[in-house]
Amino acid sequence: MEKFHTFMSYRRVPTLNLPNQLTVLRLGMCALLLVSMSITWPYAATTAFFIFTLASITDWLDGSIARAHNLVTDLGKLLDPLADKVLVIGTLIALAVEQHHSAPMWMVVVIMTREFLISGLRQLAAAKQQILAAERIGKHKTISQIVAILVSLACLSLGEFGLQDSPLARFLAVSQIWFYWIALIITVWSGAIYFWKNAAVVTASLESGKLTPAETTVAPALAAVEQAPRPEAIALEVKPETPAFKEWEAIVEALGRGAQIVILRKGGVAEGRTGFNPKHVKFWLFPTTHHQQWEKTKPELRRFLTGSSAQAGKEITLQYLAEITDAIYLTSWEQVERLADAHFWSEEILRERFEYKDRPGMDVGLHLLIVRISRINLPHKLVPAPEYEGCKSWIDVPVAWEHDIAAHVVRTDEFATRRSRILAAVATVSVSSSTTAHLPKITTPNLTPRTT
Repeated sequence: MEKFHTFMSYRRVPTLNLPNQLTVLRLGMCALLLVSMSITWPYAATTAFFIFTLASITDWLDGSIARAHNLVTDLGKLLDPLADKVLVIGTLIALAVEQHHSAPMWMVVVIMTREFLISGLRQLAAAKQQILAAERIGKHKTISQIVAILVSLACLSLGEFGLQDSPLARFLAVSQIWFYWIALIITVWSGAIYFWKNAAVVTASLESGKLTPAETTVAPALAAVEQAPRPEAIALEVKPETPAFKEWEAIVEALGRGAQIVILRKGGVAEGRTGFNPKHVKFWLFPTTHHQQWEKTKPELRRFLTGSSAQAGKEITLQYLAEITDAIYLTSWEQVERLADAHFWSEEILRERFEYKDRPGMDVGLHLLIVRISRINLPHKLVPAPEYEGCKSWIDVPVAWEHDIAAHVVRTDEFATRRSRILAAVATVSVSSSTTAHLPKITTPNLTPRTT
């Protein structure tokens, strides 16, 4: 029996978070709704009306909770749009077939076609390691479809109670076709906008497999070389080297979950006379427990402790990419104080770093980096190595990011708002241009999100 319990403990299914639970619940409601509308009984439409209303509320609720508490997961990105499509398309088909053509069949077919085309476009993008972001008009499309369905179900429900001749029932019966027209127009328009903005995906798919004139000439020669016998040799794998930024593990998690978007740094012992320098615009966040001092952080940071994946001897996980949008050298302590709500370091450690200038050429102050963090779907695992050790900020890791599918952890509009507040806070105190002359010129990267 003990062995059985041990076996079952390994077979335990991972627990879904609350937004994902609501999404799964919505899928179950879809099944109940379709069953109610497929059988003949007096209150089929009324039951379907209430189930559809509750399911629509969960659609709004799961997204709000996931964004508010940073609970967005890859499973949720898959299930949420799937549940929406099953709910809306399934109900529209039931209204068109089971409920005496309450929804015009040709409109239902057009709406279904649009959904199939968008799903196909996303599959093309996924094959090229891209994730297409949802457009805001897509939410308006869903809302218009939900309203049209609710009008039809309400009209049918009133008839089940003998109120088909009431003013409300007559109004709904006359106006429902206009609600369907509105939903159809927004649906087609949103699909057209989506294809127009992502036309490059379709173009790249049409051009894939074609050879340029130069390739047409070279390809036969290359094929002959490939087929020729080769002497045995030792294959040497050349691994790419990309920059990584070493930071306390808990701070990396705070950045990775969108709890903060700033990095404050003075510089390690191994970084020369002037200390830290923001020499890379894009880099991996490299978690470490080296010099991690909990007593010099805010108590709220404890919730980002991940089980010390960066402990000595254990694999190091790379799952967050950072892009610098702004690099500023803070020469006034008042500037640092104004950022108290934007990070999890204590005043004690920041003052130590701010005032540290024991090496010749080092100025009083702190580097402020505002960073846009993305999370990749499949994290990379690194084995600890001597070159990763030492009191330094920048290291090179044998991991490239070109083929990783990444999603911003903070929405574009929210990031822009938080970035503006931080820049406004540090701009209230004048900064000498001479103190920032040694910083490299950093261009603002493209902040267009790659995910939903």
